Amino acid sequence: MAHWNKFFALIPALIFISFTVSASDTPLDRANKYFDMGRYNEAIPLYEKIKATYPGSDWELTARLMTARSYEKTGDIDGAMNEYSDIIKKHSATSIAEEAFFSMARLRALKGKTGEAIKYYDAYLKKYPMGQYGAMALFDIASLYKEKGEEANALNMYGQILKFFPDQVWFYSWAAIYTGHIYFKKKDFDRAIENYQRVINTKDNQMLYTLSCIHRGQAYTEKRDYKAAENIFQNIIKTSGYFTEEALYGLARAEYDSGEYDMAKETLSSLIQLFPGTIWKADAEKKLTKIQKRLKDDAKNELKEELKEQQ
Repeated sequence: MAHWNKFFALIPALIFISFTVSASDTPLDRANKYFDMGRYNEAIPLYEKIKATYPGSDWELTARLMTARSYEKTGDIDGAMNEYSDIIKKHSATSIAEEAFFSMARLRALKGKTGEAIKYYDAYLKKYPMGQYGAMALFDIASLYKEKGEEANALNMYGQILKFFPDQVWFYSWAAIYTGHIYFKKKDFDRAIENYQRVINTKDNQMLYTLSCIHRGQAYTEKRDYKAAENIFQNIIKTSGYFTEEALYGLARAEYDSGEYDMAKETLSSLIQLFPGTIWKADAEKKLTKIQKRLKDDAKNELKEELKEQQ
């Protein structure tokens, strides 16, 4: 009898546990599980049912957003845009409206509708001047202008990131690099170098910082400041684990162009030895052949001069 009393005493606790487990398995949870598993076509009908069953609730808002994301995942961009558009029209005062607004611009860019995308990004920035996607919107606009060849507009957008978003390390660093690229292309190497130097040098940003150093070294080489270029490339090789191949080639080129053929020969040989599949192998071998011929010619000329002096 005592055993039965213990069993009946456990029943309320078991009922509570069972209720807790079932209550946590909500319709939204089940839909999200399908989404997390990548089963988007199965998640969408569940989200649609939630939207119809719980109008005006937080569940409906979340289901709308997740429906749009699911359509994106399946490649149905038009379906996603329709969902985001509905969010903007029906729930403009909610927190998810900002993401919907930004996504409408992003998806237009994805569809190749550059002009429309830029307009939507501009509208987003005006509607959400302190929005969470501000740096990303500016960066995307700048990239679209850059693709169109409208470099002045691109520089303006990158400049706003550099001015207002120094805390957004990834966007800030890429804005500095791409600004440098535009000036490099214009052969304004001083301004290119100035912008490459703006990339943030932190432990977590070493890859992008080293990349900016590579480009800075290339700019110094182009402006024929070979010693500055060599110092940059040598520092990368000694201190960084990134872009060693690029730094070796950059160093070899600076040495070669400055007439330091013995050093260039050594650096080019190291490049081929360490990176036998390097994309610069053909150029490196060509330079090595020229260097060897030049060094032989120089040796012959020196010998002739010595013989003349002896006579």
